Amino acid sequence: MTDTPRVLLVHAHPDDETITTGGTIAALVSEGAEVMVLTATRGEGGEVIPADLKQLEGDRAGLARVREQEIAEAMRALGVRMHTFLGGTTRTFEDSGMEWGPDGHARPAASMTDNALCATDVTTVARHIAAVIDALEPHAVITYAANGGYGHPDHVRVHEATTMAFDLAEWRTGRLLYVDTPTEVARRSFDPNQDGFALTGFAAAETIPAKPPVGQIVIDQDVTSVLPAKRAALEAHRTQVSVSGGFFALSNGVGQKIGDHEFFSIGAGTPIPHEILSAGPAPHVLTGLDIAAVEAQQNTAAAAPLRRRREPRKPGIFAYLHAAVLGLLIAFLGTMQHLNVTVINLGETPIILPWGVVLALALAAAGLWHLKTMYRSSAPMLVAAVIIAVLSFAFGQPKWLPGSDMIVTGLLRSVVWLLGPMVLAAVFSFINVRGHDRTR
Repeated sequence: MTDTPRVLLVHAHPDDETITTGGTIAALVSEGAEVMVLTATRGEGGEVIPADLKQLEGDRAGLARVREQEIAEAMRALGVRMHTFLGGTTRTFEDSGMEWGPDGHARPAASMTDNALCATDVTTVARHIAAVIDALEPHAVITYAANGGYGHPDHVRVHEATTMAFDLAEWRTGRLLYVDTPTEVARRSFDPNQDGFALTGFAAAETIPAKPPVGQIVIDQDVTSVLPAKRAALEAHRTQVSVSGGFFALSNGVGQKIGDHEFFSIGAGTPIPHEILSAGPAPHVLTGLDIAAVEAQQNTAAAAPLRRRREPRKPGIFAYLHAAVLGLLIAFLGTMQHLNVTVINLGETPIILPWGVVLALALAAAGLWHLKTMYRSSAPMLVAAVIIAVLSFAFGQPKWLPGSDMIVTGLLRSVVWLLGPMVLAAVFSFINVRGHDRTR
């Protein structure tokens, strides 16, 4: 067990970690915490500010190499020793790109590469993040709020994937935090009437490129004491950030103040105690988080293995082969069995017990439900039901299979057997099958 806090920050591109959480990172490092920054892409689809590096725009590989160097320098400025890109050496996720909309917010680019973060299934991204969580075993994870701050599609995807990874990971992280800036703070940061703004040469914002907070702001981290480190890290990202005095600008040239406070809401995990919130937002991202308790609950989890959420499977060719073989077997066995009855004479009234068709339908129900639950999809089950109905009818046609007379179309038991599997499949199709959710 350790008393040293471990914090993982998940960001979309190089420079995001500094702009939104650079002060918090530097503060945590200065306090002795183990901090790791996970960057999803290398920002290879972004714009380039310096004129002497403009040739890198469109050169995705070249720009990626430069931004790898820039974020390494930024990490040194913030004091971070652990930084990695999502996917490690096994997978590369690329910048999805964006365009500045007329409202000052980012919006998806007109096109993106096949390896783009937003072109990748969110579950795949989440599993890669979950692997990092399991490797680092953080006590807290920090990422964007649901709106991605200013709407960049990669920010939104990282929010979605990190939130999912928080549940998928075996390690039980104590708290999931979202960067979430109050509207008034965002408005003030873009105010061109601030002291020193006129000396920067940056453009004034016509509209505020920030969105209202998604959740309740419960943490106001004062990072004034580490602003020099945050500013140095911003300067390291020279291809996409311009710094002048206490202000910076992105590729749109709009100036804003380097934030001396960073704000967070809590997405999951340990909340801020009410007695603290009654006096206003908590002063630190780890306020109220018992590190020892987070460590201790891992032992509980080891003693009682977690139930993991099973993600839906997309049926492949094997699923349909499985359905075809199972349908064939059920059709043959059910057709042979369905006419069997037992007659019980009660006085002068014979009672017919059609146990054969009941057994045949039970067999069909078990097989169809097996397909439904195994593949989390109705498609293979419906294929099997059709095969059962068609082959059952075929088995009873002497013209098709000489000697076959197992289907008597005028007999209720045969009609029930021919239609029963299709009815069962239709009913099962409306039942939503879920995997087991992991409890927290």
